[in-house]
Amino acid sequence: MCKFWCYIFIFLVNSSGVMPIIFSTSSLALPGTIARFTGLAVLKNAATSLAPGGPLYLPTNVLLIAFFNYYYTFLQLDPDDVSEQLKRQGASIASIRPGKTTAMFLKNVLARISVLGSAFLAVMAAGPAVVEQVTHLTAFRGFAGTSVLILVGCATDTARKVQAEIISQKYKNIEFYNIDNDGGFR
Repeated sequence: MCKFWCYIFIFLVNSSGVMPIIFSTSSLALPGTIARFTGLAVLKNAATSLAPGGPLYLPTNVLLIAFFNYYYTFLQLDPDDVSEQLKRQGASIASIRPGKTTAMFLKNVLARISVLGSAFLAVMAAGPAVVEQVTHLTAFRGFAGTSVLILVGCATDTARKVQAEIISQKYKNIEFYNIDNDGGFR
């Protein structure tokens, strides 16, 4: 049991960020864009059902987010490459042999984590649309889950930078003892 759960937090749960949501919404807008240029009735019907508020928008959006999250996670964090880097550095994961075994273990961990990340991104992206469809309020139209993710990411990054600056100022204020040439302190 500890073989998996002890090392699951090596990687971020949402390592792909907002990219799957961006790819998904771009893919959902593609039929509408092509329908405007071609004028085909089939594409117009597809564009209508895949548009926000359409019957296929939410399920297709969630499936595309899951697909792009899985794909982008493995594109960013190649388990074979991470395994080779660990092997070159002389590092290893406890009770896992270096090399192909480590790569398989990392693939398994990333696959499980990407399921959680996909669920999180799907809730963030589809949440405002679900609230809008249930309540029939259009106030949430400009408030998307991606904006929340971006705001939280910026706030977290700013907090880290401020914390690092405060710590560096504390180190600048520390007086270090200087040793004279004769061995005494001044």
